[in-house]
Amino acid sequence: MRNRLKFLCLLLCACFLLAGCQRAQKEGDGRPIVYASFFPIYDLCKSITGEEIDLRSFMPPEQSAHLWEPSPKDIRQLAEADMLIVNGANLERWVDQVAENLPNLKIITLSDTVELITYKGAAAIGDFQYLGIIDVDDSTKHYKLEFGHTHEDLMRCAFFKLDPEIKEEQLIKDGKKIMEQKGRIVSQRSDNEVEANVVYGVEMAHEYGSCNWRFPETGRWVFISDRVSEELLSYNWLDPWGEEIELETVLAGSSSGLDKITYDPHSWLSIVNAKRYLNKIYDELVASYPEMQRKFYKRKVKAIDELTSMEYEFKAKFKEVEKRNFVVTHYAYAYLARDFDLQQFPLQGLTSMEDPSLKTIRKAINYCLNHQLKTIFYELGGQKKGADTIAAELGGQTKPLASMEYRNREVDGKSFADLMRLNLENLLESME
Repeated sequence: MRNRLKFLCLLLCACFLLAGCQRAQKEGDGRPIVYASFFPIYDLCKSITGEEIDLRSFMPPEQSAHLWEPSPKDIRQLAEADMLIVNGANLERWVDQVAENLPNLKIITLSDTVELITYKGAAAIGDFQYLGIIDVDDSTKHYKLEFGHTHEDLMRCAFFKLDPEIKEEQLIKDGKKIMEQKGRIVSQRSDNEVEANVVYGVEMAHEYGSCNWRFPETGRWVFISDRVSEELLSYNWLDPWGEEIELETVLAGSSSGLDKITYDPHSWLSIVNAKRYLNKIYDELVASYPEMQRKFYKRKVKAIDELTSMEYEFKAKFKEVEKRNFVVTHYAYAYLARDFDLQQFPLQGLTSMEDPSLKTIRKAINYCLNHQLKTIFYELGGQKKGADTIAAELGGQTKPLASMEYRNREVDGKSFADLMRLNLENLLESME
């Protein structure tokens, strides 16, 4: 009887497994399933995989690569895959969640093969990167803390009234003690009452963010933050009348040296990096599917040759131009600029600002006048707001650049190489 029960259990298990296999066969066509995180990674993979691989894009079209998060349904679909290929450099913040839920899924991170552009991340709890003094002249009105382009979630900051008798060393010690708190969350575009010696965790936005603060009394206030203002996370203070305030800086750098390092995640926007990505994709595909090596190799060589020809063509053309600066609404092109010895100037968040400060606009216009620039670049498929305002002041024009972060009608039908050529041609035309 015991042996019969064992046999019946094994038979039932076999039936369940067979049914599962039949369902899987109905859902697929027998080819290996590989997911690529979003469009530029998908298109680079496609140039090698051909028809031998069932290649799928994990992120839906017309979604922001910086903001999208997979649903439980997305994770379940990914469970069918043999491999997931991502950009990395902290762009796909959901990748740890995927690895935790699908521990057997092979995840390939392409940015591990390139030299990333780094900047400082948040200071550790109990430390800070910036301490400055803000003169508050009116306690009845709000002062605005305004953010530019960022890929971070939170900025921790605090305020306390300045004691004129206190020495700088003690000021820093007091700041470190305050910053041991975790932080009270503050949402974007909120009005807030400053409470001394309390840490606030200000939620960040991808393109632009701001929040308003009203101080309980006038005088000199200390502002401390776990981040220093820099290109990939800029912030500044505006008075109640919209003019930028110059803080008296006491410390601009780590109070401990324990800062994290974060990355400019737009590493795919480089011909040099794209070629390294192709080599990495090829190596990983061959390691998993060696029987397809010949076809993979032929396609990889063709894709790299196309990008190399483009690289040499535009390096020669850019050598002939004197102006090497360009103005963009989206801080995404540092890697492309590095490839061709160019310099980008980002209009921090003007594409989404409802009411950009006059000082910010004047600063951008002065930069354009000083460098004799007449073209303002906006995101292909995105809004021209901010770009067209400054172009009109200059008597100039707006032109698109493609970050390839999401798909839309203006991007559909174009390959990675097509969009890189569009970027380079538009930049070159603005500099000639």
